[in-house]
Amino acid sequence: MLTELCPLARVSRCVTPAALEEHYAFFPTIEMAAADWEAAAPTDNIFLSRCYLKALEECPPPGMRASYVVFYRENTPIGVAVLQQIAFDGRTHLRDLTTSAGSKSWLRYVLPPVKRWIANCVRGQVMVCGHLLLTGQHGFYFDPRAIGPYQAILLLLRALEEAAQRRRPAAVLIKDVPPAYKVQGTALSQAAYTPFRVQPNMVLPLPYPTFEDYLAAMTTKYRTRAKRAFKKAAPLAQRHLSLREVQQAQQQLHALYAAVARRSGFHWVGLHENYLLALKRHLGDAFHIVGWYRDGVLVGFHTAIENGPVMEAHFLGYNEAVNAECQLYLNMLYDLVRLGIERGSERVVFGRTALEIKSSVGAQPQALDLYLRLQHPIGRRLCAPLLNYLTPREHWLQRHPFKQGFAESRLERVALGLKKD
Repeated sequence: MLTELCPLARVSRCVTPAALEEHYAFFPTIEMAAADWEAAAPTDNIFLSRCYLKALEECPPPGMRASYVVFYRENTPIGVAVLQQIAFDGRTHLRDLTTSAGSKSWLRYVLPPVKRWIANCVRGQVMVCGHLLLTGQHGFYFDPRAIGPYQAILLLLRALEEAAQRRRPAAVLIKDVPPAYKVQGTALSQAAYTPFRVQPNMVLPLPYPTFEDYLAAMTTKYRTRAKRAFKKAAPLAQRHLSLREVQQAQQQLHALYAAVARRSGFHWVGLHENYLLALKRHLGDAFHIVGWYRDGVLVGFHTAIENGPVMEAHFLGYNEAVNAECQLYLNMLYDLVRLGIERGSERVVFGRTALEIKSSVGAQPQALDLYLRLQHPIGRRLCAPLLNYLTPREHWLQRHPFKQGFAESRLERVALGLKKD
């Protein structure tokens, strides 16, 4: 998997000359990292656990290669990072290239073809520090007791530079760094990484003892809307699928997922057809997959992963006709809230798509920064304007479903764990 970094599939260790006590090692598989990975990885992030990484390694997105970095101080593991490399092609991955030109302007007709031409020129291998299939800071971790944040990011940058020299990607992307990490952001910018943002992550705090308390916190308008959605979904049955049921239905599940993925405005990576089955096999009860049925026929599904105190919404799929008739997608969002409350989660993370409808169930936007470094020197000069021009943006209206004053309650702010930028 990582022959460039680890010739003959052996571990590649790199000692920094400036600080011999700090070094790092690359591993082509998570099993080769084994005990060192477990010693350094956080215990409260399932996406940096061996069980999740093993599932992803068995069923990766088509064309993706993964590798793993363990950081050491002398012989003690103090940090980890996940690297994923995949091709990017603007011709196929950037599907929504609408412009902000007014409807009466002649630019409305000229700019889209120009934008498409520029997008067609953007292609190449991208090495990502982070998870392409997830939203959130799950790409690296350092033990704060062993190393400070600034020293940690410098060590990470040295490892990324070493990896890029051997793999020779067109770009390096560090994914989903919270804005609160000001020190890391400064170091990344100084290393010629260009910061940018795409759609925010949508997060819902759960300070509710029951689902009924959640509904009671809503205004009459949104509570009525929720009940209307429940009524429309009355003809549908749902159940949590077992490992055997996932195995039996995996072709239908993948077809439903693919139908939704084809309609998305930005689609970089697709799921392996056995990915959901691998998650159920490796994560067990921490992975929830809920099937929706009409007259015994599977018409939709949604998934969630328990990540410590967080319920992380994952992939879904549905029949578009059934969705339009039964408000299936909206009911899936409510069901994720219900599941999070029942499992005692502190919040639900919905991801960064369909922002407006997610805000209608109470989710709030959380900004996450991405940092991109083009390897070609000339490309670095053009990076910021290209990102600003080509980055897909969803125009949406923030909904406020809760009663006045609730959104600013102390309990919600603590549960959300966010600070203003």
